[in-house]
Amino acid sequence: MRILVAEDEPIIRMDLCSLLEELGHQVIGECRNGRDAIKITQELRPDIVLMDIKMPDVDGLTATKVIRDKKLSAVVLLTSFSDQNTITKAIDSGALYYLVKPIVREKLKPALKIAYKRFTDMQRLNQEVRELSETLSERDVISRSKLVLQQKLGCSEEAAYKVLRKLSMERQQRMIVTAKQLLHKYNAYK
Repeated sequence: MRILVAEDEPIIRMDLCSLLEELGHQVIGECRNGRDAIKITQELRPDIVLMDIKMPDVDGLTATKVIRDKKLSAVVLLTSFSDQNTITKAIDSGALYYLVKPIVREKLKPALKIAYKRFTDMQRLNQEVRELSETLSERDVISRSKLVLQQKLGCSEEAAYKVLRKLSMERQQRMIVTAKQLLHKYNAYK
């Protein structure tokens, strides 16, 4: 995986990079604060951002929220704290995994796999939701255009659908385009 390491302690950052490379991952960037983590994530789109919670300028929790909201990458948070308050803040930030320092190989490897899998699953689900939303929106437009045709032509819903389909075929365009054109023509488009 392509990984960005955001850690303000240079020695820890160096150790993390070495460990990641030993595990066969590619470290595509390093930074020491959340502001840079956001910027680099937007530019390079790593598979995972491995990010410390406590960093100068912008902390890891805030950076994680931004990265999550923009759906840029999976984030695995690192911290020295394992109290309930810190864990709750990590969950609320949108982190897909949470590791307590010191980071060991046996815990890092599954953490990265789980976080990346969760992120790709969420991306897939978001795409499905967008497609379903678009389909429902198109069905609504087509239904409204059929209703307008029924009123204008005094015909059944089935006959209106046939007219709409025939117009689409004659114009060699998708039915949704024809439906929108009809709604605009009759000033019925919302």
